[in-house]
Amino acid sequence: MIDGASSGGETINNLALTPSDTGPRQTSLEDLRLLLPGVPAVTSRGYLGYCTVLAFPLADEWALFDVGHYGDRHLLLAALEAWGLEPEGIRHVVLSHLHFDHCLNLPLFPEAAVYLARAEIEYAQKAAGGEDTALPDFWPALLEKRKLVLVEKELTLSASCQLSLKPGHTPGGLVLLYQGSRRTAVCGDAIKNAWEALTGEIAQARAGRAAARTSLEDILDWAEVIVPGHDRPFAWTDREPEFLAGFDWEIRGSLYPEAADLPLLNIHLPAGTGRGQVGHIRTNPKSTNEEEG
Repeated sequence: MIDGASSGGETINNLALTPSDTGPRQTSLEDLRLLLPGVPAVTSRGYLGYCTVLAFPLADEWALFDVGHYGDRHLLLAALEAWGLEPEGIRHVVLSHLHFDHCLNLPLFPEAAVYLARAEIEYAQKAAGGEDTALPDFWPALLEKRKLVLVEKELTLSASCQLSLKPGHTPGGLVLLYQGSRRTAVCGDAIKNAWEALTGEIAQARAGRAAARTSLEDILDWAEVIVPGHDRPFAWTDREPEFLAGFDWEIRGSLYPEAADLPLLNIHLPAGTGRGQVGHIRTNPKSTNEEEG
């Protein structure tokens, strides 16, 4: 176990990665590679937990910020392949916090050192199996035999990347601060979606509403680009989001006697502010049986 401390950083190499012609569509924010976009949605059955997963260069190696969970593991592997990356080649993983939707794919990266806030470990030791049902009961097993880097308040990773403790959603939330041509904050659940940035209210603020709001304001005051934990990236201009990528998402189901594998929900939203732009959210489209009738 290594205690993190601020240090002088190394200059990030310009690692050239070209996505393949197959696999998921990829989005880049300078040196940052958005592998899986976050989804700002919940269902009546429970949480979907589709978080943002992002790759970034660290010296001559690649690191991940969050890793997602079992439900999108196949998509994460496909996204890594599209960028020419292999799980065994990932040497660093930053976990924004220990909720299941951000950490369960950690076993895919056996060679990676894991970066966590000390405050998150202390919180999980007290909260697992209790009222925070998003914490896996077996979270200690995920960290066994790992090189574990504990972050106190800040940790400089390189000349362009710094980890910063931002308590809110959990007491040990970590944010990646990236200094490129625009200051970019990769937020985890310190800011889950654009609505939280606009309203200043963090849902399920387990570190307390005051701490969550302070962290949110600190991030928004510093950053020009926000990468939320469960939403698409946006530029933060005049305290309004301008989305840097579109959003396409579909839910399909096989609900007898309707057709099998029927689209139940289809969402397409363009990049931009949303004003004067054409997108669509379609629910309950006609079933095959109705169209044939």
